[in-house]
Amino acid sequence: MALKNVKPLPDADDPEVAPFWAATGEGRLLIRLCDECGQHHWPPRIGCPYCGSGEVDWAGAPTRGRIFSWTVVHRSQTQGFEDDVPYAVLLVELDGIENVRMVGNLANADLDAIEAGLEVEAVFAPSPDGSVTLVHWQPAESQARA
Repeated sequence: MALKNVKPLPDADDPEVAPFWAATGEGRLLIRLCDECGQHHWPPRIGCPYCGSGEVDWAGAPTRGRIFSWTVVHRSQTQGFEDDVPYAVLLVELDGIENVRMVGNLANADLDAIEAGLEVEAVFAPSPDGSVTLVHWQPAESQARA
């Protein structure tokens, strides 16, 4: 029997992504970096999507970026999110890292504040059960003062 309003969570113990989740618990972002061609990539893969090398490692990533695209969910198709609608899911281009975009929910802002190019910063929030620290995005401090 499934529990109502229990959100699915990532497996922080999965060895392919465990370093990422460990870093979010410390308020940091990590992305994959190819030792062979020097390209960053996200989401994480076993090999480099640019040159095919299996020599990839984790590298620190900026916690700021700009909104590339977004969607506002008015009717959740995922169990556990029914009480959160409407909510926004953002696609964020990380500052200074070419071709890397991360997905996350909008935090601490109204939906009508969203626009392409809006500067955002990562917000690290523990999951309700404390098993993992999730990454959300909020308007950057400099944007809030402007």
